[in-house]
Amino acid sequence: MCLKSILEINPTSVITIYGNHEKNLVIGLKILLSTLTFSSFSYSYCELIKYILNMITIERKLKNNRMAIYSLRNKIAVISGEYYLNYNIKNLTSKLANLYLEIISSLGSRILVKGVKNFLQDLQIQEKIRCLLFSGIRSIVLWKQYGGNQLQLIYFRCFIIKKIKKILYDLRDIT
Repeated sequence: MCLKSILEINPTSVITIYGNHEKNLVIGLKILLSTLTFSSFSYSYCELIKYILNMITIERKLKNNRMAIYSLRNKIAVISGEYYLNYNIKNLTSKLANLYLEIISSLGSRILVKGVKNFLQDLQIQEKIRCLLFSGIRSIVLWKQYGGNQLQLIYFRCFIIKKIKKILYDLRDIT
């Protein structure tokens, strides 16, 4: 779903971005819930906030660069067309990771990903990380389009947790 969300450049609704079905939100909501329920002072929570704030910075730079947006839209349209012809997820991952390197990384803000060095040196893992960062930036674009901001993420965490629990409760019979 994360990769496919990048391909949806002209969605008709929010749910269209996530495969046009609410059940596709469940895994992401559960992960977000578990992440947000970390202690505010835990290492994992602090690292997550750093990644998110870095992605917000990149989203802002992207928003202010019309040429990058234009180029992204055109190249995503081509990648999307190719993907929906053959449904090759490995090829999609590679192309989106290269697009991330070509356009998003060139905006000037790089995200330093921490982890086990042996894993982070693996090209396929690097591609997957770039794709996940790309989809995170896509989600931030969507979040901001619907009125989200940085302060909400930090100061309204409890409200967001309650909202997630309600959505998951409402979706319990769908999955």
